[in-house]
Amino acid sequence: MSWRLTISNWLSRGALYRYQRQAESAKATLKQHESTIEQLNAQLKKNRVEIEQLIAQLQISRGFQVELGETQLKLRQAIAESEDCRQQLPATKKKLAQLKKQFQQAQQQLSKSHNWLEQLKNPIRIVDIQKRLPKQEFDSLWGFGVNSPDVNTTTVAGSLLIKGWALGRKSPVTHIRICYQQKTIVETPANLSRPEITNRYPEIPRADKSGFEVAISVVAIPSEAELELQAILKDETVLPICAIFLNRETVL
Repeated sequence: MSWRLTISNWLSRGALYRYQRQAESAKATLKQHESTIEQLNAQLKKNRVEIEQLIAQLQISRGFQVELGETQLKLRQAIAESEDCRQQLPATKKKLAQLKKQFQQAQQQLSKSHNWLEQLKNPIRIVDIQKRLPKQEFDSLWGFGVNSPDVNTTTVAGSLLIKGWALGRKSPVTHIRICYQQKTIVETPANLSRPEITNRYPEIPRADKSGFEVAISVVAIPSEAELELQAILKDETVLPICAIFLNRETVL
């Protein structure tokens, strides 16, 4: 569990531990303010009782001036304390409401982090890799390939390493774009050394710098997903080259 928690925390850039600390701090402060409100309510109730007792004493000791003066002083003090409690109570309640909201937000973030950890338990399997280059664009590339991942392999680290090559014919391939549901996840340069491609196309100068490699997070993907790889050419042409189909396996 600890290594998964550490990986989840690393993938979320420390968010898991930070949200845990925020939740603990908010919970402690929440308890402190709840205790303060209880004390203020108790003091208010006590002061009301004292006021009633002092009024009764005032009536009994009306004929005794010294006792009357002392009782009146105590009465004023009790009324002042009661007023202080009454004035503090709304502000404390407002602060308590804010702390409750912060605590709920911290719990939500912590829950999301725990979900990441749960998803890390379920490996991601590569179901299939399909070529997508349209026939009318065959002359645009000398070739392309995906060296990693392989079909039927799995990853349990929460990330997927995508590695391959693409060699432009009419225009050089400058980047590889990875998309999910038609939205760009990441773009990575296609300029890494691939000696095997150089051996295959020795007459093409750009062959020695046609490789790409990038790791993407797959923690939040659904049970089934399709990633599309696109080649971005120097002349700004965008070519779909292949699709990687993923499946999240459930560990019981």
